[in-house]
Amino acid sequence: MAKREHFVTHVTCPECALNGSATWEENESGNLETTVKSLSQGFKIGPDTAIYCDDCGVKATIGQTLSRSEMK
Repeated sequence: MAKREHFVTHVTCPECALNGSATWEENESGNLETTVKSLSQGFKIGPDTAIYCDDCGVKATIGQTLSRSEMK
């Protein structure tokens, strides 16, 4: 069985600026697809496999960290 790679990315709610992280892992088929293995508290996986803020219901931004002062 081949070792699967793990990746960690920042996730941010563009509505409330909640910051967290997601841990991804290559799936078992070895076709470069990834699966979210864990999320920071306050985020959830939606039915379309995208990451959403639990409180706002807004699709999270992946790879960018925002502070509340940067929000418009």
